[in-house]
Amino acid sequence: MLPHSESDPLLDAFHAMEASLREDLAPLRQFWVRDIAWLLHAPDMATLDATSDYSGRPSLLELGLAEPQRRRRWLLAQEFRTASFEAHHQARRSHRLGIYHESLWQWILDHAPRTRLLAHNVALRENRQTLGELDLLYGTDSGTAATGAEQEPLIYHAELAIKFFLGLPDGPGDERDAARWIGIGSFDSLAIKCHRLQFHQLPRGQSPAAQLQRQSLGADGPLRQRIIMPGVLYHPWRKRLVLPTLANEDAWQGLWCSHRCWTILAQRLPEATTGHWLIKPHWLAPPLVAPLSLAELSAALVDHFSLHVSPRHLMLMLPDGRHCRIFVVRDGWPPALPLPPRRAWPNGR
Repeated sequence: MLPHSESDPLLDAFHAMEASLREDLAPLRQFWVRDIAWLLHAPDMATLDATSDYSGRPSLLELGLAEPQRRRRWLLAQEFRTASFEAHHQARRSHRLGIYHESLWQWILDHAPRTRLLAHNVALRENRQTLGELDLLYGTDSGTAATGAEQEPLIYHAELAIKFFLGLPDGPGDERDAARWIGIGSFDSLAIKCHRLQFHQLPRGQSPAAQLQRQSLGADGPLRQRIIMPGVLYHPWRKRLVLPTLANEDAWQGLWCSHRCWTILAQRLPEATTGHWLIKPHWLAPPLVAPLSLAELSAALVDHFSLHVSPRHLMLMLPDGRHCRIFVVRDGWPPALPLPPRRAWPNGR
């Protein structure tokens, strides 16, 4: 989280990496395994309506990876399976971040010690019409209860998303409205995504078509449902916003600024600050390549915005090791605001 301080709001946005994640990443050299390590520690971005019965991402305990040394041995073992992962991911024929995120979770649930992947991207059809699909169906082995006691294997339906939303100081609703946190493409928002999950994607898992698919997989017992949605919420660089009502308080956070403001922002950072130019789909774990200086980043941004309107995603590091993710957007962003979801949340959000 971004700590609150009256010293310097910009520098206060930088924070040290969690020790457990830093130690997990230290020996890893394969980018996709590093991204898995990042996902294992990433908190859920949001919580749906309090009346819903949907849980968040699987815990390290549920995966059988809570013990640090066991988890690090497991991560290192995945490094030798790169060819298998690449074959699995390339079968999707997409370089989109969302598809890459799905591939990573499919791998985690299929290879973690206490889970088994039953199916992914399960198409639902009725009367020759496609109703949609379920992102994941997976089961847990016995003995995963928090008490350590034996329990029956559980069947889960999980919907996946990875989101990077930028907060606006003004917009729909009040200062805590999730519709003010929008995607870089200006067509999605935290409000829209949570609404779609709660009222469209997750209910499909309880449909007759889904029940038939589960029966065919031998997984027709009681079903539990969850949302796996890590990501980052970005504050305007000059102003720390109140987090929206739907956001988890421990969601990872960063900053955003326009290209015009980048020069001012960079001048306020220590001279020895460095940074990475993050390239999709590898927006998760820190890259292994040598970072660039602020001058090099500034020159690269000038070159980019002279030809393109797409934003750039940076990871900056202070000389003391603290880091912060920053989105640099074109001047005049956003060109438009996505409309809030049509159906209001039951509790008025």
